[in-house]
Amino acid sequence: MSIIGVDVGGTHIKTGIVQDDLKVRFRDERPTPAAAQDIVNAVYEMVNMAWRRAPGAAVGISFAGTWDNEGCVTANQLRLKKAPVRQMLRDVFGRPVPVENDAVCALMAEHRYGALKGCETGILLTLGTGIGGGVIAHGQPLRGHQGLHGELGHMITHPGGHPCGCGQKGCWEQYAAARALGLLAAPLTTRELVDRVRKGERSDVWQQYICEVTVGIQSLLMIFMPEVIAIGGGLSNAGSIVVDTIREAVEKTSAYRTYCPFTRVVPASFRNDAGIIGAVALAEGAI
Repeated sequence: MSIIGVDVGGTHIKTGIVQDDLKVRFRDERPTPAAAQDIVNAVYEMVNMAWRRAPGAAVGISFAGTWDNEGCVTANQLRLKKAPVRQMLRDVFGRPVPVENDAVCALMAEHRYGALKGCETGILLTLGTGIGGGVIAHGQPLRGHQGLHGELGHMITHPGGHPCGCGQKGCWEQYAAARALGLLAAPLTTRELVDRVRKGERSDVWQQYICEVTVGIQSLLMIFMPEVIAIGGGLSNAGSIVVDTIREAVEKTSAYRTYCPFTRVVPASFRNDAGIIGAVALAEGAI
């Protein structure tokens, strides 16, 4: 059986045809347009392209931003504010199409098929342009009032610190997202910095960044007492050095040693395909 997963991100829309073995057999990608209707039209065009290869396949859509109960999305990275995307998708497809927050989709992909499989309590952290992810509690994605999804990257780790697009100052993602590492690494690229670190160079910059990641994880440990923390997002593509270094730093903290020595810090299973695989889980009714 084939399912079409769509991942609408801040910079690109990605589609994939996924089969029972969770392998992505066909991929398509294009830049994310600037307006809500253009985004919806692009999704429809890309799904139609995928339907030529998998006629009649079910569709699920992972979509960046915060959703309300009316199907409206607010997403700073997409420049959308209460855009009625769910209804817009229904209009263009001619029927309801399952759509969910991208972090929830990625979280459930890991819980249903990947690094968080079988967990009662687990956390997915995605280190990319921002910090995304979510929390599994009692086997279900933890949601707030009206089903809203919490934003892990927007907890305050530096009161009065760098301004964030969310309107706050000092958000964790301003210091610990992959983008923040890129700023620390300049004029090197993030990839070049990691290559230097592997050679034993620029450890000062690397450790400064890992410290910022660990600050936030300590709070998550104390609040949720998770069985597993899975590290994903674009930065995880740099290889085992990322998760290994984060794990080593976390295991030195009092939060880990005193309260959560059972927590395992592991790589996420799906990395950049988490949105697509999560959209598949959505289409299957797992979310």
